[in-house]
Amino acid sequence: MMRGAKHALALFVLLWPLAAQADKLDDIKARGTLLIGATESSPPFCFRDGSKGIVGYDVDLAAQVAGELGVKTQTVPIINAERISALQHDRADLVAAGMTRSKGRANDIDFSFAYLDSPHKVLVRRSAGIGRVAELAGRKLALVKSASVDAELKAAVPTLDITFFDDYGTAFAALADGRVDGFLADKMLLLWFAQKSGHPNDFVLIDGYELPRTAGFAVKKNEPRFLDFVDQALLKMEASGAAAKIFDRWFAPLPRTFRIAPD
Repeated sequence: MMRGAKHALALFVLLWPLAAQADKLDDIKARGTLLIGATESSPPFCFRDGSKGIVGYDVDLAAQVAGELGVKTQTVPIINAERISALQHDRADLVAAGMTRSKGRANDIDFSFAYLDSPHKVLVRRSAGIGRVAELAGRKLALVKSASVDAELKAAVPTLDITFFDDYGTAFAALADGRVDGFLADKMLLLWFAQKSGHPNDFVLIDGYELPRTAGFAVKKNEPRFLDFVDQALLKMEASGAAAKIFDRWFAPLPRTFRIAPD
């Protein structure tokens, strides 16, 4: 009897750390709420819209994930620099902020399937007559802080003067009023800002230069059940047409040229 009790105790001590390990998917279901980390100044992905709170393309997609889980949503405001730490410290279950699925970031977090395929490109004022990226030599380029592309562009144009901005809106405003000569970001975002300006023909993308870029949800590292659930939810959205409707809600009349699919 005593030997059996000792064996049971030893087995409990051995397995207790595994049992105590949190499983994100179970935690969310038990809580009844999906914590969505989103920035307040990254339109149309996520941004604060007065009394509506934080809204946007990514937020709507994340709400669909919550619907599949059968839980409510709670949006957690973060800044770009907090996107990874918010996941690591469980302030957010999922970051929905137009986040580029870069190899460097994948060392610290995991990414879902891509819900946006839009290469990084450079937008310039048409009146500037800049037709090639090499013509940016010695000129000023707007880039948002924490962007993942400054090293690549600097290598292509060593004399480029990169000016960093806190958010996309101020970066585009600097291009529009001539304080910078170009603005590098993902293609869909650049075209969205040009459309929203009311004068889309005043701006043009530089041909012949682009860096591949996909965006996806970021989740805490080593949560395979939750990551798989998010991926499957995205595939369901694509199959049902919900993903395309959400895209059109935020990007129309710009065309959707990709489909959500497994990597």
